[in-house]
Amino acid sequence: MGRVEFKVPGGKLIAAEAEAEGGRIVRVKITGDFFMHPEEAIEDLEGSLTGVPVDEGSLEEAVNGFFGGRSIELIGVASGDFVHVIRMSLGLP
Repeated sequence: MGRVEFKVPGGKLIAAEAEAEGGRIVRVKITGDFFMHPEEAIEDLEGSLTGVPVDEGSLEEAVNGFFGGRSIELIGVASGDFVHVIRMSLGLP
């Protein structure tokens, strides 16, 4: 598992630690100085990614589906920023 930090251009910092086994995510931890309301939604996002294939399409679909199905306010970041930093933490391009 690698820890990666990503500074969103004109926005906030997102850090992620992610681990995959057998081509699927087994653990994700996301931190940073961004704002998400409700705050507990970050833990829900982390949990929703368990078992998701690490390919770009599946990860992006899972993250966008998570935010699309809930009333969550993001300040200083966008859903795509989470996809980017998680992919980086998994060592993917």
